[in-house]
Amino acid sequence: MVKRTDLCCANGHQLSPVGKHFVREVVHHIPGRLYREQIFEQTYKCAACELTDGLSHLYQGTAPKALIPHSLATSSLVAELLYHKYALGTPLYRQMTEWRRIGLILSETTMANWVIKAAEIVQPFYNLLHEQLLAQPCLQGDETPFQVLREPGKTAQSKSYIWVARSVRLAKHQIIYYAYGDTRSGKFAQQIYTGFRGVLQCDGYSGYNQLGDSIDRVGCWAHVRRKFFDDANKVKGHFVVTEPLRLLNKMFQVEQDWRALSPDLRKQQRLDKLKPLINQFWQWCDQADATPKSRLGIALTYAQNQRATLNRVLKY
Repeated sequence: MVKRTDLCCANGHQLSPVGKHFVREVVHHIPGRLYREQIFEQTYKCAACELTDGLSHLYQGTAPKALIPHSLATSSLVAELLYHKYALGTPLYRQMTEWRRIGLILSETTMANWVIKAAEIVQPFYNLLHEQLLAQPCLQGDETPFQVLREPGKTAQSKSYIWVARSVRLAKHQIIYYAYGDTRSGKFAQQIYTGFRGVLQCDGYSGYNQLGDSIDRVGCWAHVRRKFFDDANKVKGHFVVTEPLRLLNKMFQVEQDWRALSPDLRKQQRLDKLKPLINQFWQWCDQADATPKSRLGIALTYAQNQRATLNRVLKY
């Protein structure tokens, strides 16, 4: 054993090693392979102090704190497991075979516990991201169905939702915040946006109506265009570019042309060139005649119900 010369007691005497004890064993992950590390805590004594007072002067090192107590888990191993589960969509029971193939036998219960513990570890950071997000002046929000198996009080076929709030493209700090909700109720939207005092771009879902006047809602023209696109594509193999879809396509084209401009210049371009296109679009919608349950009728109703929030694109 190499003698350390930098280990001294409180009195400056050289310490001598007298033993060590096993602390734990962990597994690290490097893409393509695993390696095992055994961690020990070394114990030292000061012979000089013992000669002085006849007492044993023992000093013990402290091993780094485990990511998850009493487990093989390391940050690299858990990060890989979470990447496969959430980024690649590989369920834990299917990951068991792959981990076993490269030499690590894990149960589904163990991996599930690691996922839960990892969530608890990052919770403060998750809360901080939410806090920083709500401090931004402009946000974009949406929600999408998410199926959860064996959820208490719900059938496997029922819908839950992943709510997403994110910063806009030009924000200095980019943040994307995901929140799971077992409901699409507007009360859950209130939980996410409580404390936000800015501009929120979202679709026409009525749940956002409960956010109150402290938030300036702006409609999403992409959702409107999707409805008219469905109408233009109602006959398979016979796509027809309708007048409202042509106007919407033109709106998106000019916005793309202004993408690199400053906010002030982009606002001026919208007033000069986008506003006439929006006026033509609403004129067409006002005179259109369609049955309510047809694709065109659904598109018209969806657009007209959001007329005020959609027109706010000219405000910014």
